[in-house]
Amino acid sequence: MITEQQKKIYDKIKKGEPVKISFKYISDDILTLVNSILSRLLSKHDLQYIIYFLVTILRELIVNSFKANVKRLFFRKNNLDINNPSQYAKGIVRFKDEVVGDFEILRDDILISDNSIIFKTEERENGIFFSIKNSVPILNEELQRINQRVAVASTGVNFNDIYDSLEDETEGAGLGIALIIMFLKNMGIDPSKFTIRSNEIMTVASFDIPYRLKPPEVVTIVKKKILEEITGLPTFPENIMTLLQLCSNPDVDMEDVVKKIKVDVALTSDVLKYANSAGFITTNKTDDINMAVVKIGLKNLKYLLLASNARKIMESRYSKFEEIWEHCNRVAFYSKQIAVDFKLEKLTADNAYIAGLLHDLGHVILFAVDINAVKRIAEIVQNRNIVTATVMEELSIGISHADIGRLVSEKWNFPDFLIQTIGCHHNPLSVSEKYKDICYCIYLANMLAGIEKKKYYISYIEEMVLERFGINHESELIHLHEKLKNEYNNQ
Repeated sequence: MITEQQKKIYDKIKKGEPVKISFKYISDDILTLVNSILSRLLSKHDLQYIIYFLVTILRELIVNSFKANVKRLFFRKNNLDINNPSQYAKGIVRFKDEVVGDFEILRDDILISDNSIIFKTEERENGIFFSIKNSVPILNEELQRINQRVAVASTGVNFNDIYDSLEDETEGAGLGIALIIMFLKNMGIDPSKFTIRSNEIMTVASFDIPYRLKPPEVVTIVKKKILEEITGLPTFPENIMTLLQLCSNPDVDMEDVVKKIKVDVALTSDVLKYANSAGFITTNKTDDINMAVVKIGLKNLKYLLLASNARKIMESRYSKFEEIWEHCNRVAFYSKQIAVDFKLEKLTADNAYIAGLLHDLGHVILFAVDINAVKRIAEIVQNRNIVTATVMEELSIGISHADIGRLVSEKWNFPDFLIQTIGCHHNPLSVSEKYKDICYCIYLANMLAGIEKKKYYISYIEEMVLERFGINHESELIHLHEKLKNEYNNQ
């Protein structure tokens, strides 16, 4: 639900006025608000495609500021002098063991302390300014570590080349600061735009995002292999191409389509399976191919042929990543049900189902080419609570699984709604207005399926997507999720 505070903030964004929020404790509501501010601000300047880079950067800075504040509080509570090297060494070990990862134990003390965090953003002549200010000075040891990480990340060309030298066991400015620099570089922003200033009473981290960005192309060995794989993918079999042409002809005789399907036993089985699947929910099951084709309809049959053969090609060329396909089946079901529940038109619901079946095509190729890279990315994403793996994929590999899927769908001449939805299923705000409903269904379904696997949290979900579906309370989203899970398990 949008609060009065949010309405005032969103109104300021519309008017181009500076926005500032102050808080002491990091909650899901605060993180969601920051995300929503970014969504609206970037939409104004057609910069939605960088939202998750910015979300990751700002969350990292907010968490760093919060840790710095809580660290000072912890030292004061335990009568430790943070400026005394020997006491700092003892205190930081205790802080890591007793507090980091469980800040809730100090929540009451944090809320009544004098320390706070201020997030500020301002639209300027040449770009958008962001700053995070916390009300404690930075220690010399911390500043040295930060400068070291900034220097390494600023001069390093490839994330994978510097990763091992960035991570350490020291509390404070480790991999996070370096990631911020790498993300800025990946967006085409000069690392010198990022600054950290401190005096006796506060520390401020700030950077500018130009309205016009020229991101550099990240070229890695893995990316080259992926592009070679896409180039080497076979086209669809001749009989499938003939059927696709028949389905595209509005004057085609349905009997000709059925005859063509019957020639292929495997294809007949696929059509019957889909006709009786969750995508075409009905009380009447059928084992008659004529009835199945009528039930599906020519347009849906065309898209099901695309989905079925795309999977067959992937499974024949790569290992059978059953977990990915199971996830796609779940997302397809959830997507269609979301469309039905929110009374979107039938075509949108049907298309959402097909898009759900195919949305993670790129993941299959990414897993097949370099599963170790995928595992490393997943570890970083989980450890640092990054909203989506796509930003880390782009940073370390040079291409995300969503973009891999988009390239594959373009190679196979998929319809535009599939190309856009597959490419934007992790960044729905970037999709064209024409396909927003379909993409939002896929995005929400994918997020809910990810929440079940503990990959995502409710606070990660784009507020603008929930607004489009009229979901105003977290309880409504939880109710929808439970309903979808029950229906999927009972289908």
